[in-house]
Amino acid sequence: MSTWVLTDEVKDQYTPIIQEFINKVETANPQDTEELLEIDLSDTALNPYTLEQLLKSLGYESSEHNYNGWQMDYWITMSKGGAKPLDINGTGITFELKLSEVG
Repeated sequence: MSTWVLTDEVKDQYTPIIQEFINKVETANPQDTEELLEIDLSDTALNPYTLEQLLKSLGYESSEHNYNGWQMDYWITMSKGGAKPLDINGTGITFELKLSEVG
């Protein structure tokens, strides 16, 4: 099976986790902490593409894609009207994958 396909099984498994994180971001008070909220999704069934597809199924759109070339770091900004933007980020070298609020 292709790792570029967001299967129903993976979507069903991770949608509640991602939705819980989004709810936490939406209700967070920036004055309470200086640290950005982040969830580590490394070593899961998700990859940057499938995480982007999952967020799109929740109404988000990708608004910006950035990468730095040889280091294989990437940032994908996801936005949704009326919601705080999210950032898919990580590095291909060590297969890191994180979802964070945009700071």
